[in-house]
Amino acid sequence: MALEKQVVTDRSSYKFDFIGKRKIWFIFSTILIITGIVFFFVRGFNYGIDFLGGNLMEVKFKQDVPISELRKAMEDIGYGKSILQSTASDQYIIRTVPIDVKEKNKILDNLDKKIGIIRPLVQDRNVAAGFSKQITKYALIAVAISIVGILIYIWIRFEVRFAIVAIIELLHDLLILLGFYAITYREFNTTSIAVILTILGYSLSDTIIIFDRVREELRLTKKDKFSDVVNYSVNKTLVRSLGTAATTLFPIIVLLIIGNETLKDFAFGLFVGIISGSYSSVFIGSPLLVVWNNRFPRYKK
Repeated sequence: MALEKQVVTDRSSYKFDFIGKRKIWFIFSTILIITGIVFFFVRGFNYGIDFLGGNLMEVKFKQDVPISELRKAMEDIGYGKSILQSTASDQYIIRTVPIDVKEKNKILDNLDKKIGIIRPLVQDRNVAAGFSKQITKYALIAVAISIVGILIYIWIRFEVRFAIVAIIELLHDLLILLGFYAITYREFNTTSIAVILTILGYSLSDTIIIFDRVREELRLTKKDKFSDVVNYSVNKTLVRSLGTAATTLFPIIVLLIIGNETLKDFAFGLFVGIISGSYSSVFIGSPLLVVWNNRFPRYKK
């Protein structure tokens, strides 16, 4: 009997009351999401070449050129975000935003001066923006399949309440990430879509760790309040969550500091997404689980 009381006391003692302050986290997230939506409707996303179309030039150089050297030359000209694709050690496809003939000749003249190119070009044509429709279509299909798969997985492993809360949390992370793209006006391209899918998986992994701990604690006690059990579980997994986020963010921060423009855009999405995913697992998903529990009498018991 004494042991049982000790267990109850342990479940009710935690360092930080995440659940009790849930209104603060909900208001903070709502403000971020609304701000992102406002910026999106005011000026939209800064779409990349894949969405806008542009110019495609396949250039053959007079010597073998490492892609890092070509990237540096393009950055010096002011086109560091151009898409570069190697077709041979001395030949590259260069895709830029839509430019006129004068600007295109400026790029080619600078590349000829810095590296040396062979004229006429292998290819020189305009790229239509219609490709973006196909990208968007398959991106939405990928996200939809991911969400359905996640719902089924958590439903089987846990319960329907855990699955629904996990989906809401993932939508929260998606809106936060897209909102930051709109607020900062960072380039949104196909790499950004890959970042979104990566972050959904990362956030889910963090969430499952907490949910699994909640489930284990519920098996050990039937007398503690559900909010106490969730609070206790979050506190017990907090060090692990923070440690994972810190070690993941370290190389991303390095990329943000020393990476080229393309890598910085990629690292930016991961940086925001990982912080959002770690934050939502602790401050959004867990409190939502308690709110769901209190909302429906079946679970409140």
